[in-house]
Amino acid sequence: MSATLKERYAAIHREMIEQFERTAAAENHWLMYMLLGVEMMAACAISHYFVEVLELQEGYRWAYVVLWIGQILLAIGTVKLVTWFGRPTEESPLEPMNKRLWLMFIFLSINIAVLNVLTGLPVFVFLPTLAALSSMAFTALASFVSRRFGLAGLWMFLVGIVTARYPDYGFLIYGAGWFLLLQVLGIVFLLKRRRWLADLDARSAAEAEAESVVAEAIPR
Repeated sequence: MSATLKERYAAIHREMIEQFERTAAAENHWLMYMLLGVEMMAACAISHYFVEVLELQEGYRWAYVVLWIGQILLAIGTVKLVTWFGRPTEESPLEPMNKRLWLMFIFLSINIAVLNVLTGLPVFVFLPTLAALSSMAFTALASFVSRRFGLAGLWMFLVGIVTARYPDYGFLIYGAGWFLLLQVLGIVFLLKRRRWLADLDARSAAEAEAESVVAEAIPR
């Protein structure tokens, strides 16, 4: 790859990242992350109650299916609702990649749950694997969005180790790991939101001015 091509790639990638940040500010992603963290913690706490208190295993696994399908639907609804109340803005080319990544995460999580059932193991022996999958998802974000997401990947890696070490509290540890991570992301996005919105306003004003100049230059 020539130096010129590298520079062009770096410039284009930087522009996509900036638009990704402006979209995050306009669509209130800080609030979305915080709500998703609460929902994940609640679903994991209920799962812990099912496993450790009610001891729901063979014959009652439908309860977990209902719970986690409900959690997935609630998460999707939360994302749609929060972004719907946000400001309309141009989508970054990185956003479809981000959405496909988390769609694949959900699909693979369901696959792990199915494998846990098919092997005849108790609910939910494969839980640490979900933490490893979460770590991989954030590591993937670090490769095409920001290296800072690598810290989130490392955090979920550690959460998986602790979950495996203390399986009796696995759901609580996994849920708390997601909760803390998403709250931190929400706070970071909230603190940066003002600067990102200022960039969005400046860009919108520049585009409007450019359109006005072009309109005036066209002979009538």
